[in-house]
Amino acid sequence: MTATTYDPRQAAEDNIRIMPTSDDLKKPHSDQEFIEKALAEERSNHKNLIASSREELPNVYVNGVMIDKTAIAQELQYHPAASKEDALFLATQALVVRELLKLAVIEDAQLGQAAWDANEEQAISDLIEKNVIATTPDASTCERYYEQNKTEYKTAPIMSVRHILLASLPEDGEERLELKNKAYKLIEQIKDSANPDAEFIELARQYSACPSKEQGGELGILTAGQTVPEFESVVFAMEKGLAPSPIESRYGFHIVDVLDKQPGLQLDYLQAKPAIANKLAQQAFHHGLCDYLYTLAENAEIDGIQMELDQENIFRG
Repeated sequence: MTATTYDPRQAAEDNIRIMPTSDDLKKPHSDQEFIEKALAEERSNHKNLIASSREELPNVYVNGVMIDKTAIAQELQYHPAASKEDALFLATQALVVRELLKLAVIEDAQLGQAAWDANEEQAISDLIEKNVIATTPDASTCERYYEQNKTEYKTAPIMSVRHILLASLPEDGEERLELKNKAYKLIEQIKDSANPDAEFIELARQYSACPSKEQGGELGILTAGQTVPEFESVVFAMEKGLAPSPIESRYGFHIVDVLDKQPGLQLDYLQAKPAIANKLAQQAFHHGLCDYLYTLAENAEIDGIQMELDQENIFRG
């Protein structure tokens, strides 16, 4: 699995610390180091960015105003992606979109420069509220969606899981590759053991970077929302037994053994309706927002990037 989101939040910390923090990993890391590294490395070859010949960070202009390269480097941390090049593109696009919104606020007769100077985020919110009108889904639309997507609306299964975490920070590409290979070897070692349960417990105590190592890797009973999304999405789809492949997350690679699984229950339409209405409303808003941003981009002179305004992670706002 390829991790595509690195959100630093984690849930249920008061009950059980499911994953380690960066401090637990005992590795030097800071936003400043990341920024300096981004500024120092060679150019990106992302197909949608037009970078200068010796720089990684591109020269991008909106109506003749250059997007600040330090701002691009700082923005990178908010746009996790499968590769550094993709993250660079998303970060740069987000700043271009913000510049377009700033120009639209300033040009708006009711908002103007004063609104931007007073509170940038509020000004953007007010601008979007004025210009993006999302359709509220009616009951028949919601019911039709439910009938076509019933399997999406079940209670989450209840899982009993143990794991071995081979820890690595997201940007440590070479170390991650080494740990992935090591995880596969440990999985084979467990499978080939005369006593797989005892082998798993011993390897957890020896190799795992998660505090659960003291319990042989056991995380206890897991329910939806307790772990990071990239881990949870794979684990909750598993059946009982040892996973044949390691699971990748922002923390590294997890060797996972599902000890027990109680399946979720099907929700009826009335139970699912609020979630469906919210999902369809969000989709309608997102489409309206993309249309509005596309109009702003069409009316501006943008150099150095080919915009893709159909992505969910368009800008932080």
